[in-house]
Amino acid sequence: MKILLPASGLLFALCFPANAQSEWKSLFNGKNLEGWTITIDKEKPGEDADKLVQIRDGAIHMYPDTDPETKVPFGVITHSGTFSRFHLALEYRWLEKRFSPRKAALRDAGLLYHASNTGKIWPPSVEYQIQEGDSGDIIFIEESGLSWMHPEPAMAPKGQGDAGLLPENGGFPRIAQSFTYFGRFPEYDHPTGWNRAEVIVHADESAEHILNGHVRSRLANIRHLTGGALKEGKICLQLEGAEIQYRDVQIRELDEPLRADRGVASLSAVLDQQARDQTVTVRNPLDRPLAAELSIDGVDAGAFTAHAEKMMLAAGESMHVHLRFRPTHGAGRYSAGLRIGSPESGAFVVLQGIGLAAFEGKNEPALQSIVHALGIPLDVGGKSLELDTNADSIGKGIAASAFVTAGTGKVRVTPLARFSPPGDTPFGFTLAGAMEVELGILTDSKELPDAHQCLFPPLKDGAAAVEFSPPASASFSLWMQGPKYTSSTIPGAAKGATIKHTGRVFPVSDFQGRVLENAWLVGFEEAANGDYQDGLFLIENVRPAP
Repeated sequence: MKILLPASGLLFALCFPANAQSEWKSLFNGKNLEGWTITIDKEKPGEDADKLVQIRDGAIHMYPDTDPETKVPFGVITHSGTFSRFHLALEYRWLEKRFSPRKAALRDAGLLYHASNTGKIWPPSVEYQIQEGDSGDIIFIEESGLSWMHPEPAMAPKGQGDAGLLPENGGFPRIAQSFTYFGRFPEYDHPTGWNRAEVIVHADESAEHILNGHVRSRLANIRHLTGGALKEGKICLQLEGAEIQYRDVQIRELDEPLRADRGVASLSAVLDQQARDQTVTVRNPLDRPLAAELSIDGVDAGAFTAHAEKMMLAAGESMHVHLRFRPTHGAGRYSAGLRIGSPESGAFVVLQGIGLAAFEGKNEPALQSIVHALGIPLDVGGKSLELDTNADSIGKGIAASAFVTAGTGKVRVTPLARFSPPGDTPFGFTLAGAMEVELGILTDSKELPDAHQCLFPPLKDGAAAVEFSPPASASFSLWMQGPKYTSSTIPGAAKGATIKHTGRVFPVSDFQGRVLENAWLVGFEEAANGDYQDGLFLIENVRPAP
């Protein structure tokens, strides 16, 4: 489902010329491999003794004269250019011959980008998979990044790799490790004839894999396995034991796109109850105007609305996009995607909603659903509302009871979710051997009916977060005062509690589209069922105390 959204700035938009993007440039001249280097397994770069790569009929032809009974080596051809922000397009088609050691396997090849150390046949890179039925899948080759997984793998199409799903269709975030394969998306390739493969890449920020006009997969926060952003690299085309042709290899280098202040917008609402809307700020970083029209796509597009006053942003200008979420089919996690501007020069914001059928009890969402809706790639130890209250750690959590500051600056605490009984709910920290210090109060529900059952619960003073400066090197624990007892990150410290762990701690690497360091998720239980979402906080600039 796709919804195009009008804006009141149409006349304003018409006053500007169309976006001035760079022109398309051919990376392959149709005659020879000028600008490309062949690398064949067990041969030196530039050598191709058996002429596995040739030019035929204006196309790059892999294995054109090779005997199909021959066992062939694999390889890549690498373009000399280095690219960071670009739209790359090419056409490919399969021909008849298949070779050992993949003679009985699916025909396979690939488009690599952000490649380095290109003297190898599988250089560190991100791969746009080209394979029968699987073209447009994502493979991280000795690199990492974030993509989205299918919540019900058994319901995903058959294919290779771990079952992926576009975030606007309900996928949940996951961080890739080396050779992680995100696949099993809907098929859009043609087994015969030419296919058009496209990838739109913005440095380390995002990439879209497009096949025959369909967005097949997305990724974000592209990074090195060893740490640090992966912003640029070479372009490679693979030969992997199947006869294939590539032609019309074109690239258009791109400027910096529109900047949204978050990559994931997370909202919540209780059916038929007043709920708070959200605002995303979008900025044009360029010295020329950019289109900023809005559209919403995805499985739950009808549950979200977006409004802005403009359809074009002048140079350096910003605008607010107002978002509203209203559940359309009861409780659960809702997913859609907001496109602001064009795929090349605009911004894409994943829309997530937590819908409740009614207040409290079994109507509340599980911690895992909340974490996924917040754009945090994290396993919290189960999908159910009730989690283990006795184990020292659950899921990817850690057995940490106290923290110390991780660097200069203040410690920041942001309330992310609250699904608890109504009432003012104080929270704070306790220095080792000292008294409790209150940091803030999650407000009662007198003015906002869902204040005790929502994402981003309001603080009594109206702030979005609180900051404090504990003494240097001093360790401190966190606490939240509920109606029954005061929960704590220290096991067994909650007087009157019938469970060992009233607080849980989890590492946070990504949040709402941002990469974080020294960030932790702290969830509190104020009763005994172990849902750990009575109060959920993001704490930044800390590390676990030794």
